Amino acid sequence: MLGLLVVAAGAALWASWPQRPEPAPPPLPPFQRGLSLRETFETLPGPGQEASLRLFTDNTEAWAERWRLLESAEHSIDVSYFILHEDIFGLSFLGHLLERARNGVSVRMLLDALGTKMSREIAGNGYLQELGAGKRVSLRTYRPLWRRWTEGLLTLRPSAIVASEHDKIMVIDGRRSLTGGRNIAVEYFSDPRKDDHAFKDVDVRIDSKPVAAALVRAFEHQFASEDAVSASGAESEASRSSELLRAYAAMDRWLHGKDPEAADDSADWLAQLREHTRLRGALLREPAPPLRAETRILDSHTRFNAPDDQITEGLWRLVQAATREIFVQTPYVVLSEQGVRALEDAAARGVAITLVTNSPVSSDNALSQAFFLEQWPELLARVPTLRLFVAGREHNLHAKAVTFDGEVALVGTYNLDPVSMAFNSEVMAAAWSQQVAGQVEATARAAIARGAPELFEYRIERDSAGRAVRGEDGRVAVRFGPRDHCTPEEWAALGAYWTVLKAAKDFVGFSPIL
Repeated sequence: MLGLLVVAAGAALWASWPQRPEPAPPPLPPFQRGLSLRETFETLPGPGQEASLRLFTDNTEAWAERWRLLESAEHSIDVSYFILHEDIFGLSFLGHLLERARNGVSVRMLLDALGTKMSREIAGNGYLQELGAGKRVSLRTYRPLWRRWTEGLLTLRPSAIVASEHDKIMVIDGRRSLTGGRNIAVEYFSDPRKDDHAFKDVDVRIDSKPVAAALVRAFEHQFASEDAVSASGAESEASRSSELLRAYAAMDRWLHGKDPEAADDSADWLAQLREHTRLRGALLREPAPPLRAETRILDSHTRFNAPDDQITEGLWRLVQAATREIFVQTPYVVLSEQGVRALEDAAARGVAITLVTNSPVSSDNALSQAFFLEQWPELLARVPTLRLFVAGREHNLHAKAVTFDGEVALVGTYNLDPVSMAFNSEVMAAAWSQQVAGQVEATARAAIARGAPELFEYRIERDSAGRAVRGEDGRVAVRFGPRDHCTPEEWAALGAYWTVLKAAKDFVGFSPIL
């Protein structure tokens, strides 16, 4: 009897479950090979108008800029993040939103349920529900875990579990916006000189009403989705609002060069705040002057194993149009056959390609590393103009940025892996500017110049004609690779993922061996 009830309940839920896929952004205009880079750039979505841009590669400056933006809000704030953690950064960020809302600012916030730690813990849910209590903040979580697993089981589609809201968007008063790779958690804003686990990343602030409108459209599609569930609720008896506001006030004083109030000495997050000495007085330091550049926004909505989105298509168009150099920074590298062929074609045209990514030492994703460690020798063999650099220290290289011919720069949330290509919502800002492209490349180029152990260059054996040397088993011979700078323990930890990787190959739709 119980079995029949379960089957009946499952059938009813299946019948009422939302159909996939959700509407996608409009397709890009027609494209044909042979267009110049400028002509190709003009096929990307609008607004295509000049905007004021500031790039942030320094973690402290990136956090201070977020604070400035929230502080400046007079009418509206739209915010979406994949990750927001229950640390001093997450709590003070929520407290700042609450403070702005209490001062009459309309606040909408979207957090992904898979990435955001708060949405999976009782205390964290309390903070989120508290923030949404009394309609001060319209707060939603994207695809709660119970919905993911239920849909995955009922539809027999593992992609239903994976697909997430991966955007990182802030839009203030419909005029000022910020996007990039950083989420809201301590590892994104710590000083890499003091914290081995601090990430290295890049964000871009864009001052432009048309660009802000494009980012609001990207935000609203996810926010208004039937998969976005309200996190509002009644205020708890032991109100957490006061703690959020105290965390906000302490961070605000610290950023303005002042000590937190003595009453906060017992708070767990205060000790964490005091560890970030570079943050003290950060708002008293002026950011670098902005650059002017024509800017466009590429937006890919959450989808379910459909690698035909705006960003992927836009990237391959630009790869085909490049004539001199492609410079890529990405945390994860798991390329499709289509992607490798596009790079092969670029190499055949004499385009120099530089790829900067993570190694087993620095990556926070062992599964993607398992794919990468199988792919990279074959990738170098098939793309002879490619130079491949990997992080040799623990700092995770988290920036998602690409430049083409030193003229076009893309900065945003998109990784070169199947999850970004086929599942997650992503957003990228594209700018036509030599200055912006130069700034995007500058940090990575400086690291390449410093060399090992900051960055290692992976190399394969080549014959006198430059062709890849292969062993009797057909595999590419490695001259310098991960085994030359990683410990046996790190290799043992990755070994277990190879079995999982083979089993997962059909699920993600990408072969781990090209």
